[in-house]
Amino acid sequence: MSNQLLEAGLAAMGFSRRNTLTFFEDIPKDKICHQPFPGANHALWVLGHLAATDDFFLRTFSGKSTMLPEKWGPLFGMGSIPTPHVRDYPAVEEILSLMRPMREGLIGWFQSLTPDQLLKPLPPDWQKFGAHTAQLMFGIAWHEGMHAGQLTVIRKSLGLKPKVG
Repeated sequence: MSNQLLEAGLAAMGFSRRNTLTFFEDIPKDKICHQPFPGANHALWVLGHLAATDDFFLRTFSGKSTMLPEKWGPLFGMGSIPTPHVRDYPAVEEILSLMRPMREGLIGWFQSLTPDQLLKPLPPDWQKFGAHTAQLMFGIAWHEGMHAGQLTVIRKSLGLKPKVG
């Protein structure tokens, strides 16, 4: 059963990441900090936030040290407030180049767990993500899907065609 959980969780994480990158891929570079309304998340923030979130989960649960620059926490961490100014952020190429190793590290950590470790209950303050470690993958996929949905709103507000449907 745990192998099925691992495979399903990794599939959900892969599905959400593929959609995120698909929704982002043709947003014009000069519009990556477009906010559909004041204070809204923009595409560049979404990508940086997802990389920072993967890093956060990896550090929190595996104990590995961060691979991200220190400035990323205030820019992309939970509670950060996006600005509409591209100059406030790392280049999109830097963000995209760090998204892959962050996700690969997280996937590698999940794959390194034994079936018993995958079924280990999460601490009480993490129960909102799932009852056990394997369910954390689905929480991560859901979180990314929520932000991918924000990219669809950004796309619509820019007059870009939908990628799905």
